[in-house]
Amino acid sequence: MFLNRIGEMLENGFTLAEAIDFLQHLKSNSKINPNDILVDLQNGIPFYEVLNRKNFDKKVCAQLFFADQHGNLSYALKESGTYLTKKHHDQVTMMKLFQYPLLLIFLLAFVLQLLKNFLLPQFELLYSSMNYQPTFTVNFLISLMKNSQFYLLIILIMIICVSFLIYLLFRKKNPIERAEWICHIPFVHFYYKLYISHFLAREWSFLLQGGFSVHEILDMMSSQNFKPLIREIAFTIRKELKFGYSFSSALSRLKFLDQQFITITMHGEKNGRLDDELQFYSRFCVKQLEEKIQKIFRLLQPIMFIFIGILVISVYLSILLPMFEMIDSI
Repeated sequence: MFLNRIGEMLENGFTLAEAIDFLQHLKSNSKINPNDILVDLQNGIPFYEVLNRKNFDKKVCAQLFFADQHGNLSYALKESGTYLTKKHHDQVTMMKLFQYPLLLIFLLAFVLQLLKNFLLPQFELLYSSMNYQPTFTVNFLISLMKNSQFYLLIILIMIICVSFLIYLLFRKKNPIERAEWICHIPFVHFYYKLYISHFLAREWSFLLQGGFSVHEILDMMSSQNFKPLIREIAFTIRKELKFGYSFSSALSRLKFLDQQFITITMHGEKNGRLDDELQFYSRFCVKQLEEKIQKIFRLLQPIMFIFIGILVISVYLSILLPMFEMIDSI
């Protein structure tokens, strides 16, 4: 809401300093102190750098850095505010989505522990008193119940080790290689390509509309430190342009960009309306991302409940199957 309010006030003729000065007189639940920001601005620190020091989202800082160049700060602030609101909403939705299944898993783990400590010894005592030899299936379920904690610990250690190895390999790669690696992950690559393509299309459209040339835009991209990938993209494109490739051809060599983005760029180069077409494409990306994220949320919930259902059935089988086997043997 903080960025949205500043954006709205800029549209109504306020300066950035006046807008922030006004906001410090309003009661707000925000952790941001407008007075601190105002002091930094008066000391000559750019607004995007002030927010970066306040640990703001790096994407927002990069967006405001470019807005400082093309001059459309009010729009960038409102869009950044909307982005942060949606991001928070998605995080809350994801937490709610996992909250109930995690509670069920915890309860199931508690039930398994009770079965292991109380019910299983009774079964074993009954088997020995009746000279009953359990079948392979029953032995498997009993073993699973006995060693469930050990198996869970092994799985957890394996997940941690694999995650750590991936992190080490990931850290050694440069931003371009990381982006290409992410684009090989199933289900993730589509969203990642759209996310990067949307950011580039939106910022380039504003900068082109502001009268900057492609080379000037690449200079700006390579001078910012908020998003290392954007900086590396600028270096790569500039290198390709020096070899005589067109802008769209240089983009096509970046495999982590959406193919439609490259097609739109080629079309915009031919008809001379690259800035307008990139702006429309960036809006199209936002709609697609929102639709796909909602689709993920709709898919995750039934998948998680199916998983929980399988766990519940397994617990029931571990209790009932030995009883049925024993009754059948009498």
